[in-house]
Amino acid sequence: METENVFFGIDDYMAMFAPYIKRVEARELAQCYVVGLMMDGDRKSVEPMSEKVHASERGMQRLLTEVKWNRDGAFGEYRRRMLAETADPQGVLVIDDTGFPKKGRHSVCVARQYCGSLGKVDNCQIGVSLTYVGQGFAWPYAMELFVPQSWDNPDDPECVEKRKKTYMPEDVHYREKWQMALDLIDQARIDGAPYRAVVADSWYGNITEFRQGLDNREESYVVGVYSDTQVFLESPVFVQPDPQEKRRGRKRKYPTLIETNPLPVKVLELGKCVEEGDWEHLEIRRDCLDKLLVIEAISRRVFPAQGYRRGTTHEEVWLIIERRKKDEEQYELRYFFSNMPQDMPTLEMVRLFHERFWIEQGYQQLKKELGLDHHEGRSWTGWRRHVLLVILAFGYLTLQRIQEKKHVQQTLWYQRMGIIPIKLSQ
Repeated sequence: METENVFFGIDDYMAMFAPYIKRVEARELAQCYVVGLMMDGDRKSVEPMSEKVHASERGMQRLLTEVKWNRDGAFGEYRRRMLAETADPQGVLVIDDTGFPKKGRHSVCVARQYCGSLGKVDNCQIGVSLTYVGQGFAWPYAMELFVPQSWDNPDDPECVEKRKKTYMPEDVHYREKWQMALDLIDQARIDGAPYRAVVADSWYGNITEFRQGLDNREESYVVGVYSDTQVFLESPVFVQPDPQEKRRGRKRKYPTLIETNPLPVKVLELGKCVEEGDWEHLEIRRDCLDKLLVIEAISRRVFPAQGYRRGTTHEEVWLIIERRKKDEEQYELRYFFSNMPQDMPTLEMVRLFHERFWIEQGYQQLKKELGLDHHEGRSWTGWRRHVLLVILAFGYLTLQRIQEKKHVQQTLWYQRMGIIPIKLSQ
């Protein structure tokens, strides 16, 4: 096995995980795997990687599926190391999910479902992820495999057989993706990770229970919502059903709007009614881009109307409407809810949401450069270990960029102070 002199500091980096990968051979294989992921190559599956790092292909396969080591413990150590460098009270947690397209039906948790990578419903696995953004850096905080309902039916012999063949633990069951997202946020809370807000796209933001889960945890959020989402412009007034009411047909079970209460409107209609002079012109700087992101936005206080026909009420939130030019004549509108304080500037809420940009950059590096979706195994353990090792490779590269940034800042400080650094010979 050869990993020497390929990546500076990789030995020290991987040594952090020794308490969780106790066998020497397994630690060496794990380091070979991480190095193989970072080396050039079109495919980052076990066979081509083992050839590049001169490691046993069978040994690397066993590392993913058979060798005993503590995946969750290693993941926790990785998070502690990354937080030590990037912890930021103004940080952001970004919720998202990503698809792993598959051709066969036998890989763990494969099902026909919407695959964001393909932009359509197809055969794939889904990983629900949490990304931490702090001090100008972003890194995967956690990722777990979504279990479709078709993989959690004890009354279906085919399902039982699939779980058995892919070694799925008996205590792993179907959970909605938004519930998994809240679990990942809970992990960040347990870890004591500092951050200012949670952001998510409209698939998550449009789910009332997800937003309520954030509210229950007293988490600040900026989340996307769909254009057909309805809102009240004023606090709705409901009347309770009268048990003594005499009327034909089924008795009312839920509170109803009083007759004088205006009906809710779609956020799409509100976007159409914005006067040209009311748009705020915003410029957002991203550390990884040379130019500013120029957008226009407006915000106002509203009351979400989801479930109002059943008498469900919601706390007042910000509705943020953003527009960007698609071409010379057309604009694209997007909509967000936020529970930020009433005095929060529109620019700040929009800036927070656009930290989601990092998730797109992160997925691109994880998949195109590090082979996140190149895993060819079928087991539950193999998928989770491959994902962790890819994330460890991402963490190593991120730490290298952090050190480079520190070196540049130190050099600039020396120049400003007129100091010439002297390297002592050894």
